[in-house]
Order: sequence, then structure tokens, then C-alpha cells
Amino acid sequence: MKNDQRNILFTFDYELFLGSRSGSIQNCLIKPTDLLIQLFENHKINNALFFVDTTYLLRLKQQEHPACKNDLKIISEQLITLVKKGHSVFPHIHPHWLDAVYDPTENQWALTNYSKYRFHSITASKQEELFTQSVQLLREIIYPHFPDYTINGYRAGGWSINPFADFKPLFKKHGIKYEFSVLKGFKNLSEAQYFDFTNCPAEPIYKFEDDPCHRSDNGNFTEYCISSIPKTNSFVSKLWDKYLWKTGQRSMGDGYSVTGMEAMETNGKEMISVELLSKAKLPSYKFFLKENNYMHFISHPKMLSLHNLSCFDNFLSFAQKNFVLQTNFTLF
Repeated sequence: MKNDQRNILFTFDYELFLGSRSGSIQNCLIKPTDLLIQLFENHKINNALFFVDTTYLLRLKQQEHPACKNDLKIISEQLITLVKKGHSVFPHIHPHWLDAVYDPTENQWALTNYSKYRFHSITASKQEELFTQSVQLLREIIYPHFPDYTINGYRAGGWSINPFADFKPLFKKHGIKYEFSVLKGFKNLSEAQYFDFTNCPAEPIYKFEDDPCHRSDNGNFTEYCISSIPKTNSFVSKLWDKYLWKTGQRSMGDGYSVTGMEAMETNGKEMISVELLSKAKLPSYKFFLKENNYMHFISHPKMLSLHNLSCFDNFLSFAQKNFVLQTNFTLF
């Protein structure tokens, strides 16, 4: 079995909380990402993908408050470390950061206006400005240290890559070739968050041109679909969740999530994610890897607990013991 190759993607949305309290960069970004860096280093794994909430970084850059300047400096240093360790840093845009309100007394942000939650809700000129500034900011951070680094991947905020007509000219302009938003079988057609991934191609990786859910063999873009497993409501899983909650094994992040949005339709599945990984679910993740040669994690540093990371460590040991792992998505 060790000779069998498995293509596996470890992707992370590098962002603060998107509700009434953003949380701190130390607890939501720096500490959990440092633990991930160390975990990957222990297993000699690189090529993880970090999709950076660039609109937040742009807001930090605009602020004159010393705490904001220091936050941007610390985040930039961690992004440079990620690239140095062989990982990728790509843009990830949540436009409602444009209306976020900064509280200098706590160095926190309040994001309570969701009218710009998805990219489609802002004007075409603002889309152009925000996307261009996002790519340029990452270049400003990374290029002085790694001038040959290529920014060619993207994940849409809130999975809202529809309609792709908003993104296509910007992808072409900025050399974005690889897309990572599609979560097969999931759907949310609300005003704030809009996507429909219920009719995607059977393959987990495919070319497309005008719609990430429609395969086009001559398309200019490549979709890497996020993996999912059947959602379990087993007694053991519920018992573990209850135990972890009571013993304080919760996420390291200290902010508040978005509230009041319609829940997405999941067709009885849940995304494969480090933050959803528990001792009860570990066998399901191992079984998935045994049965599939492609596995795509989507996770958020802000949501990780020490229990999640311990289980992830166990999973990585299993994966490396039994398979040859390919983590460079361009070689899949």
C-alpha cells in the first residue's frame, strides 16, 4: 500500500472572525498557524495553501493607529515564514470588511453590516479595485523576500464564486489560474451568500472557462474541489463533542462568527476539515483516504483546537505510513 500515491490538499482560510467581534490576530491567526507550521515541519510536509483575507489587511494598512500597523507587520512576517517553509499564500476576499468598524480601545473590529458580504454585491469598479489591491498587497509583502513567487490561486469569500463573470476578467488580468471554492453538493442561494455546487462534474479536478461547475477541457482555469464526507449523528460522535465542549477543548480563536445568515444546504454531508476532525471522526478520514486518491481539506486557523491538531497529527502519521503523499497541487 505504501507505493500508492495520494494527492492531498491542505488549505486554510487565513482570516479573523467575520461577525460582531473579529478576535485578536494572536489567537485567531498567529498562534494556531504557528502550530500548523510546526506540525507540517514535523511531518516534512509543505505545499499547504493559505488563502489570506486581503480586504482585512487592506483595512489595517489604511489605519494610522499603531496597533493596526503592528498587526500588519506581525501578519506579514508570518506570511513570509509560510512561503519560506514551502507553503503558498493566495488572496481570499471578504468585501464586507469595507464596512468594518475599528475599536482602538480593544484593537478589535466589528463586522455587522453584511450588505457587501459577497463579491457580487459591490460595483464592478470596486471589484476591480479590491481584487487588484489584494494581489498587489500580497506582492508587496512577499516579493522583496521571494521575487519569483507566483500568485496564481484564489478562493472566494463565503464560497461565493458565482457568478464567475465577476471574477473571470480579474483572473485573466492577474494571472489567476487555479480556483479552490467549489464544495460539491452544497448550495446557498441567499442574498448575502450565493453559490450552487449541486451539479458539478464527477471529477474532483477539472478545467473550466465560464462557470466553475461546468467542465471545459480547453478552459483557462482549473478547479480543485473541496472534499466532503457523510455527516455523522452517531452516539459516539455526539458524546465526543459533548466531552470536548465540557473539558474546554474549543477553538483558539476569540471572536464571534457571522450571525443571521441562512444555513447552506449540505445534502447530508460535511466538508473535510481539520477543525471538524475529532477522535470519533478520525476513522472516517482515514477510510476516505484509503478509498480516494484525492483529498482536499478546507480549514480555518481561528477554529482550531488542540484536540483538532492532535487528531490531525495522528491522521498525517497514518497517511505517511501507508501512502506516498503528493501535496503540490500543480503535480496532481
